[in-house]
Amino acid sequence: MIMMKGVSGGYQGKRIVHDIDLSIETGRFFTLLGPNGSGKTTLLKLITGILPAATGTIQLFGRSLHTFSPREKARMMAVLSQESYVEFDFTVREIVTLGRYPHQRGWLKHTTKEDLRIVDAVMEETDVRRYENQPFRTLSGGEKQRVLLAKALAQQPKILFLDEPTNHLDIKHTVVMLEHLKKHQRDHDLTIVAILHDLNTAALFADDVGLLQQGKLVATGDLSLLQQEDLLQEVYDVPVHHHYHPEIPKSQIVVTPNQETGTIPDYQIIQNAEWIHLQFTRPLRTMANSVIGGGIGWSTDFCNFHVDLSYDCREPETDVISWMKTRGVDPAQTIGMMTAVHLQDYVICKENVQGIGVMAVVTAGVGNAVDISRRRELCAIQPGTINIMVFVDAHLTDGALVNAVQSVTEAKVKALADRSVLDPVTGSTATGTSTDSTVVASTQVGALTPYAGSGTAVGQAIGTIVYRGVRESLDKYEKRGSR
Repeated sequence: MIMMKGVSGGYQGKRIVHDIDLSIETGRFFTLLGPNGSGKTTLLKLITGILPAATGTIQLFGRSLHTFSPREKARMMAVLSQESYVEFDFTVREIVTLGRYPHQRGWLKHTTKEDLRIVDAVMEETDVRRYENQPFRTLSGGEKQRVLLAKALAQQPKILFLDEPTNHLDIKHTVVMLEHLKKHQRDHDLTIVAILHDLNTAALFADDVGLLQQGKLVATGDLSLLQQEDLLQEVYDVPVHHHYHPEIPKSQIVVTPNQETGTIPDYQIIQNAEWIHLQFTRPLRTMANSVIGGGIGWSTDFCNFHVDLSYDCREPETDVISWMKTRGVDPAQTIGMMTAVHLQDYVICKENVQGIGVMAVVTAGVGNAVDISRRRELCAIQPGTINIMVFVDAHLTDGALVNAVQSVTEAKVKALADRSVLDPVTGSTATGTSTDSTVVASTQVGALTPYAGSGTAVGQAIGTIVYRGVRESLDKYEKRGSR
């Protein structure tokens, strides 16, 4: 355990950090975070004894730091700093082997078989074995950093201090290095104290964090600290937003730079027998279950393609992307749907409630209507039938986007119920078709709107126009008498 009480210190009589109380549990990955000049490197130098503390006490594993001899410190801790300067022209292997020096005994230090085994292992682990006979000075900055990490691990320290360890590394080697460090942490009960600037990297690999601001430790704790947007905004003086990583239960931070207030974008619409295409002059925030662009994102283009009833649905993503590219549309910024409904029968409905404009574009048919509450034999996927695009001139939170999709669904189900649309297999009231697609897109202009359900003006506007749009589209579908 590392324990600091009332620690202050700095350079040439000027104190950089003030009255630090901090405890770091054994075997934890602790990350110091804070803006440039907040005192992170100074605090690291105080913990390691490179700088003497002006006030307070520092203990390592219950023993005062100043009672350790230099050799004992070298066995106890290793330090990897941002600098990769080495005075002599050593080879990579010689640099890494220097990490074993604190463990060598006697007047004439010599390298044992165990030393060589450890050196080989850490060079393999840090992917520097291939450079072992090269002069250290000939390596790139990232390669030098990995060699110095191998040297630090060769010391077999109980505590590893890292000052911006990924500063010179590309994305791949950043991830690989930190994954190896996490493995070392678990396998050897290693305590890691790291300075990182990247909040998202810290969130992925650290166990605990400490936030420094102007030399003071303003908060310490587990990774839930990174969910406190107000605290991070105060420390970094920039608007931030917390969200979760899409693959693992880890926080990620999005910085929002100051920008001009958004304006309501213009749009144009193209409609013919092959597709409906709405193109906006700037991206809208979207939530969708479309073939392309599903999930939460940003899109400028919204496409609904017509396909025949005989369309082979095995590779819809590939087909939709191909159709987009043929028409000069960038799939990266596009919501893409498909339907077997005749696109001439599309409906546009608009509503304005309390200054919030809402528009829906609907194509609907019920040839493959289903009641989702009834179990039935699954059949082959067919092209989507009820496709609904809703555009909202408001600033919706992610929660409000979910609310809005719920409002769309409720209105669609109500429209089908009032039209007495049945599931042909179960004979019960249909709730939709087997492959419906929905997108809600928001301009993100105006005051933040946290809800868009049936108890809100925007939710009721969505419900009203979707209900009307589905019914009118079904009227056209029935008059045509075919899908």
